[in-house]
Amino acid sequence: MRVTTRPHEQPGTPSLGRRRRRWDEGEALPMALGCLGCADLGTCGGIRKKQDAYWCLDDCCGKPDTCDGMCPNNPLGFLERMREVNGLELDTIPRAAPCAAPPLPSYVPYIYHGNRRAVPLDVEAVALPLRRFYRADGRPRFTSRAEVEATFGLAPHTQLVLIGSGRDAAIEAWWKLSETRGPLLATLRTLGVALITGPNYSMFTDEVRYNDMHAMKRIGTTWQEIVGAVVPGAYHLNARTPQDYRRLAAFLAARPEVTDVAFEFKTGAAWRTRLGFHLEELAQLPGRAGRPLHFVMIGGINAIPVLAPAFGRVTYIDTSAFMNAVHRQRLYLNNEGVMKKIPELTLIGQPIDDLLVENLATVRGRVESLLNGG
Repeated sequence: MRVTTRPHEQPGTPSLGRRRRRWDEGEALPMALGCLGCADLGTCGGIRKKQDAYWCLDDCCGKPDTCDGMCPNNPLGFLERMREVNGLELDTIPRAAPCAAPPLPSYVPYIYHGNRRAVPLDVEAVALPLRRFYRADGRPRFTSRAEVEATFGLAPHTQLVLIGSGRDAAIEAWWKLSETRGPLLATLRTLGVALITGPNYSMFTDEVRYNDMHAMKRIGTTWQEIVGAVVPGAYHLNARTPQDYRRLAAFLAARPEVTDVAFEFKTGAAWRTRLGFHLEELAQLPGRAGRPLHFVMIGGINAIPVLAPAFGRVTYIDTSAFMNAVHRQRLYLNNEGVMKKIPELTLIGQPIDDLLVENLATVRGRVESLLNGG
C-alpha cells in the first residue's frame, strides 16, 4: 500500500512560483504534446500547464526500485495499484442504496479531544476525527456511545460527524484496514454516527497523473464502503484539473445514492491564486449532477457566499473555535467583520469551557450571517 509523507500545496512554502507553473490551466493552455498518444487520455484529460513538459511522465522520480507511486515506469507497482482499485474508472465502483445524512446544523465545531474542560459540551452536533475511532489493527476504540461522550466531553444528544480527511498517515492507515473496515463501520453505525466524510487521498502537482486517478478511485471506493455499511457518507471531492471535476460530475449524475459531498479547504485549495478555480468548479457540480446536494465544507469560511447558493444545504466544519480556546485565545469580529483573536488571561489549570462556548458563538454567528447574505 502506498504511504507518502510529501507535503501538499501548502501556502507559505518557498516553491510557490514553481508550484503555480504545475497547476493545470484547462483550455487556457494547449495540451502537452505527449498526452495526445496516451492510452489513458480519455480518463486523464491530458495536462495543460505553464511548466515545460512533454507529458506527465516528466514527473517520474526515475527510481522504479524504490517508487511508492503509480507510475508506468514501475510496472510491478503500477499493476499492483491498478488491481487494488479495480481500474481507474469511477463507474466500476459498486452501487449502494442511498444513505443520506440526517439534517445537520449549518455550523458544526470540530472537537479534537475532551481535555481542559470540566463539563460536557452542549451543542447540537460536533465533528470528530475519524482516526480517533480505531486502533492500528482496525479494532474500534469505542464500543458504546457513553465512551465517546466521556472521551470528547459531549452531551448525550449530540450528533456525531466523523471527519476522514486529514494528514496522509491517518488516511493511509484507513486504507490499510482492508479486512477490518467492514466490521469497524458496523460498530460506528451502532454508535449512531450521523455522517462520515470520506478520506481525501492526496493529489500532488509533481507526480505522474496516474497517482491522481488512483487517489480519486480510492476516495470513491472508501465512500462506497461507508454508505454500503448503511452509514451516511459524504463523497470527498478532490480534483486537480477540469477533467477531474468533469469525471466527478459524471459520477454524481449517474449515482443518485450520492446525497452528501465534502471538500477540504486546508491544503491545495488554500492557495488564494488557486482557490478561484476550485470555487468555480464546485459551484457547477450540483447543476451538472442534476439535483441538490448537501455540501460539507471543512474550512473555507470566506467561500460560503460563493458556494452556498449552489447547494441544497451547507454544513460548515470549523476548527478555529476549539483550537483557539485550547490555546486560550478569544475570537471576535472587528468592525470590518474579519475574525480576529486576542489572548485570554486565565488561571493555571482553569478549564476553558466558557471560552470555548463564547468562541463557538462567535464563529457560528459569522457563518450564519454569511449563509444569509451578510
